[in-house]
Amino acid sequence: MSTNENLDNTLEGVIEELSRREQLDLDEKYRFWCGRFASLPENSNRKLKDGLIAQVELQPWRWVQHGLDLIGSRKGFGTIKSTGSQQGPDFQAYLPYSVFQMGAEVFLKGMWLYQHDECRNLKSDTYTTQERREYFLEESKNLSRNHDLLEIIRHVESIAAYKQDAWLTRFLKIVGGISKTYYLPVTNSKNRWADERYPKRFYNDVSRRSAADAHRSYPEHWPISRLFAEAGARLESLWKTRVA
Repeated sequence: MSTNENLDNTLEGVIEELSRREQLDLDEKYRFWCGRFASLPENSNRKLKDGLIAQVELQPWRWVQHGLDLIGSRKGFGTIKSTGSQQGPDFQAYLPYSVFQMGAEVFLKGMWLYQHDECRNLKSDTYTTQERREYFLEESKNLSRNHDLLEIIRHVESIAAYKQDAWLTRFLKIVGGISKTYYLPVTNSKNRWADERYPKRFYNDVSRRSAADAHRSYPEHWPISRLFAEAGARLESLWKTRVA
């Protein structure tokens, strides 16, 4: 065996040993992490600071950002592998219907909140009365009690600032088109859009057969992600707001 072969075998052995030790370390950290939560006392629930209560956020910018976070939660089925077989970024990914619908709804309700001066001008420490918080919470729910994206889009489309902005008008049309083509509910219940958030199985009660893969295909993730990111930037430019 040549000197180079000996060096290669030695290096390979060192890499394998380092990988083994790293895995053992991760396994130990994982066991510790699980054990910490499995042994918590009964009264260990998360608590707010004294005097505080948690209610709806009224800063539209934050809704838009949370919507973008959800839209970014894709499911990848093809990844790039870099040197050393390290897993890289997705090059093929899609958004499951439940993730798309939740992300789009939160984003669109952020768009709706932008029209209100008192919401748009909020700072991180601005106080809003309970009455106004409850008012905006109910109004946002009334955009669609059943989480119907097409109904929410219609409400947002009716806002004067968006009617006058060709780019955002087109954005809303595209989101509606994506919803109709790929994410329109296939259930028949009265709460169709809300029920569509749950995992689906498909049944044929005549033949008494079922399948878990009868849903239609999804669009690629990257154009949806880009579309919403560009819309977020457009909203910030239109309303000229900065979160603080």
